[in-house]
Amino acid sequence: MPSHAPLASLPLALAAGPTPTEAAATEEEEEEEQEEKELRRTKGLVMRGFAKVGTATLPGIGIGGGLSVGYLRNRFRVDLMGSGRLNRSAWYPHGEVGGDFALWRAGLRACAVFGSGRISTPLCGGADTGMVTASGVGVASARTERQPWASAFADIDLAWHVLPQVALITTSRWLVPLARRNFYVGDRGTLVTTPPFGVEIGLGLELVLP
Repeated sequence: MPSHAPLASLPLALAAGPTPTEAAATEEEEEEEQEEKELRRTKGLVMRGFAKVGTATLPGIGIGGGLSVGYLRNRFRVDLMGSGRLNRSAWYPHGEVGGDFALWRAGLRACAVFGSGRISTPLCGGADTGMVTASGVGVASARTERQPWASAFADIDLAWHVLPQVALITTSRWLVPLARRNFYVGDRGTLVTTPPFGVEIGLGLELVLP
């Protein structure tokens, strides 16, 4: 009777390519990426202008704005930002003597970009540095004092891409100053103490260049 070789000795042919399920999943991912690129640019130079309101380190709620330039590549972006806050006044109780405060700063942030389609959400962390300018008001010998500023911050942005290269932006920032400052006029005691944290919200317009 003919003998049969054991099954273990038979050669096995292994498929080198992906399974049908894996190939279909890859095709779907490529189609989704292509759709996102058509709805919004995912790579290029990013330029932004924005207006903000909030409490950074100056007294009360102030208004300001700024510009930024950065680079976007798929799910990562980095931005160099410059901003200022308009003069804000603070007064001693009788309202005749006080000070005008302004803040100018520049910072760097890195972001992970989430979302799909026309909506993207950059989640960012960074730091900035600058100068607080304080000028006395209501006294004959008023002087101007400048103090350095630095903070660490976290941003959450929401971008709606009305065109592939143009987006409307809402932004929010939570920041922690690295040093707190006291400001006073003459011998009247402390006029302003910078807060331990600040919150800012803003609106802007963003342009992504190829």
